[in-house]
Amino acid sequence: MTRAQKAILFVRTGLVSLSILVGILVLGPFQGAEQAFGLNDKEAHIIAFFALTMMLHLAFPRIRRMDLALLVIVAGALIEVIQLFTGRSASVTDWLADVIGVAGATLPAYAESFRIYQRAEKSGRPLPRRRSSDRPNVAKARPH
Repeated sequence: MTRAQKAILFVRTGLVSLSILVGILVLGPFQGAEQAFGLNDKEAHIIAFFALTMMLHLAFPRIRRMDLALLVIVAGALIEVIQLFTGRSASVTDWLADVIGVAGATLPAYAESFRIYQRAEKSGRPLPRRRSSDRPNVAKARPH
């Protein structure tokens, strides 16, 4: 196993642990537990979903950032719906705090990509190509 594979495994293990912890905190009977850390409910949501999104970005570097961000946003909405059935209070503002946490983790990566493209364009270097649609078409020979 290479060093990079070990690092990914380590991050993914941390992601599973963090996901379980957040799941227990948001669905269990721990409403108001964030106050023990001097946080209000919205701050706790922002921090939790920021951390989950960052861990996902690190754990799955080959999956597009926006796909991972949307996954976490949908998970936040599902958590709020599930809370309706567990005796907890569901709140749209909690979900909006989740979205703020996801955006805080995702938007800086897009800003860095923008910087990379701008520097490459000004220096005359070729622009990075990430998608197959960005690559020049290579004519494939048809079998006769």
